Amino acid sequence: MVDQFQSYAFSLAFRLVLNEDNAKDIVQESFIRIWKHISHYDSKVLFTTWLYKIVTNLCYDSLKSDRRRNNVKLKLADNQGLSTSEDNLSGNFENKDLIRKIRQISRGLTLKQRMVFILRDLHELSIKEVCKILSLSEGAVKTNLYLARQNIKDELLVKDKNGGV
Repeated sequence: MVDQFQSYAFSLAFRLVLNEDNAKDIVQESFIRIWKHISHYDSKVLFTTWLYKIVTNLCYDSLKSDRRRNNVKLKLADNQGLSTSEDNLSGNFENKDLIRKIRQISRGLTLKQRMVFILRDLHELSIKEVCKILSLSEGAVKTNLYLARQNIKDELLVKDKNGGV
């Protein structure tokens, strides 16, 4: 089971938390939880939906925790006159700059918008699957997806208009 679904779980976790080590920890914790709670698995639900829900919940908790820590770090950096640098993104993509911009912009989205955007647009899950994973209504998923896409589009247009600044 781990061999079959590990790459999917890691891909989702990495896209949500944007940190390889945290993503690996989340995937490991996800499979531990699955192992501990396999008796609660409802066979009427796709296993991948259940797995994505567990991974997403752990990512959500991690992101909330990271935001609290980052707010403290940014305040300390501002007080000490230090600057924070953008993560060095690996990979050799033709649209590396666009990918970097979208990742940067997605950090500013609300957690719900970010999760809906990643599940729907990057992982290409159906609206119904996203609803199940995030325990949101179809309307809430569509609204958050619209807002996420609009925010990303608006920020990209602003960055392009300002020369990438």
